[in-house]
Amino acid sequence: MDLLLKLRQSLLQKIVIVGSPKKRGDLYRFLGSTKEERVDKLIKIFLRENVTNEKKKIFEYIVDFWERSTIEIPHKTSGFKGINLAKRPFVTPTGDNDALSFAFGEQYRWDTFFQNRGLILAGGLELAKGQLLNLTDVFEEFRRIPNALVSPFLSRPQPPFEMRMVMDLLEAGLSCDNEVQHAVQMIEEELVSEWFDYQTGKQNHRQSEELVKKYGLLTRYEPHSNPFMVGCEDGKDHNWVVATYSYHHLPVQLNAILYGTVTSLETYYKSPDWGNNTEKASLYGLLRQRMYDDFQKTFWCESGKWMGFRDYSLIQNKEGHILYGDLSAEVFPLFFKLATEEQALRIKDNIASFYAGDIGLATSSLKLREGGSVPVEPQGQWKFQWEYPNCWPPLMMIAVEGLKNYGFVKEAKEYERKWVVHIEKEFERTGGIAEKHVFDSSVKIEEGFYGVMQGFGWTVATYLWFMKDLSGV
Repeated sequence: MDLLLKLRQSLLQKIVIVGSPKKRGDLYRFLGSTKEERVDKLIKIFLRENVTNEKKKIFEYIVDFWERSTIEIPHKTSGFKGINLAKRPFVTPTGDNDALSFAFGEQYRWDTFFQNRGLILAGGLELAKGQLLNLTDVFEEFRRIPNALVSPFLSRPQPPFEMRMVMDLLEAGLSCDNEVQHAVQMIEEELVSEWFDYQTGKQNHRQSEELVKKYGLLTRYEPHSNPFMVGCEDGKDHNWVVATYSYHHLPVQLNAILYGTVTSLETYYKSPDWGNNTEKASLYGLLRQRMYDDFQKTFWCESGKWMGFRDYSLIQNKEGHILYGDLSAEVFPLFFKLATEEQALRIKDNIASFYAGDIGLATSSLKLREGGSVPVEPQGQWKFQWEYPNCWPPLMMIAVEGLKNYGFVKEAKEYERKWVVHIEKEFERTGGIAEKHVFDSSVKIEEGFYGVMQGFGWTVATYLWFMKDLSGV
């Protein structure tokens, strides 16, 4: 090893090739100049004045986490997992990374959507905007927004939440300036070149002539040889449906997100203060209606206990709904308002019957797995990541907001309350906030592919989102 170190020193004039990122806690001046001021202001935003010491400790942790997890790495220099592609500071999911153990020290694509929701509520619009622009700038250069903004991840994307991020920022009062307008242009280009690639000339296309003729403007995953990379495009890196069907199925979650992108673009261009383009608004409106019809026709399943929105198999001689209990397929149509009132009622009941525990919502359902399309129990590296009994904060946020969209406010608040109580108990026990949890106190968390990561960006944001709603501030 000494020889290797000497060789590296002679070639590179250094031994360690990854520099220490610069921590950018100064970007939280919108909360105050000192940590004490920031904690006090954050508490006032979410809980007014009167808080227990236990809750104050959680808010101190959140401020500390944000300050240490927000970093800046020079553009196109070596980061922890490759060449950094982010031009601006960003929030990492886990914060500190000593490069000695596994951690998330990069900006991740769909994590950013949830992180930004917490930042926006706290007043950090400029930091949230910078994270959005990091994503769209990478598309402008590489024609792809990858899983994470480091070079090795360029082979695969993650769910396209960028337009929903734009709307969150604009609705919070951010000015629709030239940077935002350019970001929207990049989002539109990615939409029609990456996700809707019908007749683009791509060899590995998502939408073949046959698929469009049979199912309409629904997209599948991009063909990959490894189902791990296929699952990244849904955000659920390890789940049993993807492990079984790979890209040979039409996914509910991805198509719901794309419908949401088109809906947001229609709203954006209808607004005289934002896009102000009636021709584009009309075009997106027509596309949205067609996508809605195709979504309803293909994904709604009437089969017994599996009645609801279900992923759809494309495997020859096995075409049809995938009868499996996937929470994402239940809740994303609610979040993006793709369900009818009757369908929403059924989904509300499905959530209560098949996924709900005394803590949160399970990512998949044992009851719906029985007798379904995937009889084999999840195994190996896929076993316990985005599967029962784990509960993932981003799906909690999507589920709760989806239920509220259809007037199920009482049920939504009860799920919020139970989950917040659990997070606070876990904080008291561990002194931290974790990436994932269990849905019920009667079961034990399964560590999954890489263990239980502490931090954690989207859990912090979901906690703040729920706290604000429950406190009525």
